[in-house]
Amino acid sequence: MRHAMPVAHLENEAEYFHRHDAELIGEMRQRAAAEEEHRRMLESSHIEDPKSLAALEKLGYTHTTVILLDLVPLVELAWIDGSISNVERNAILASASGRGVDKDTPAYQQLAAWLDHCPAEAFFEGTWRAILSHLESLPAEERIIRKKILLRRCREFASATCARLVWASHIRACKRKLLHQITQRLSEPASSAHAA
Repeated sequence: MRHAMPVAHLENEAEYFHRHDAELIGEMRQRAAAEEEHRRMLESSHIEDPKSLAALEKLGYTHTTVILLDLVPLVELAWIDGSISNVERNAILASASGRGVDKDTPAYQQLAAWLDHCPAEAFFEGTWRAILSHLESLPAEERIIRKKILLRRCREFASATCARLVWASHIRACKRKLLHQITQRLSEPASSAHAA
């Protein structure tokens, strides 16, 4: 004669399977959301190199903030002396506006956060690795043009912001040193850039 299973045991078993199903559904939704974000990031960034894209995602970039990628070198230049002046802040925000980054967007809010609090050195290094990796994945002619544009933008930013302020010589030296490093990064071949 088969014994009837206690009601409490059946309820516990049902609760277990319900919880297990909910966890599986949650994992599936997270995976689907991550895949959708990855797809949108690819569309927004035009970066087809999977390693570059994965590196940017790891740094916290999203499809709404990847538009800021080329502005990060300016943010780094602005922070090199330990603070950002109003002149530097306004120049970066104007540059962002010229790229279609409007107020009340996640990209603007992220940029404002970087201007309020200096990102970690690892963030700048990781962003540079992703920028260089992406540039190296481009056809040679396009790569050369994009590197020149980025370098010119950095030089113009440093020159314009320094010219409008009274800078101590050690601050000018910091910016010159970083500009020299940026110049080296953008002139090195891919293998050297990735090794750095």
